[in-house]
Amino acid sequence: MLGDIVAALTNSDTAADIAAAICSRAMMDRINSAAAKEAVSPGALVSARVLHVIEHGGEDIWLDLVSAMAGSPQPGAVAAERMLAHAFPDPVRVRITRSGA
Repeated sequence: MLGDIVAALTNSDTAADIAAAICSRAMMDRINSAAAKEAVSPGALVSARVLHVIEHGGEDIWLDLVSAMAGSPQPGAVAAERMLAHAFPDPVRVRITRSGA
């Protein structure tokens, strides 16, 4: 099952459809914005980033995927969602304030 999910997410023809089906609106906005900036289709960007995670990710990513799948009633959807979360992480926003002196 995990192999099928990875294959679908690394195929630019199916990657955008899978992302659209399972991603939150915020993540789809990140994907579409990044694709526009790079002048590529969302499917091409998703497949390239997921492939990058697969090729360069550590054991912790695979452990996260398998653990999430094991405890889920929908293991395929959870695995795809987690893979996309690794490929398109939520940007960290830090607010720095100055204290009044």
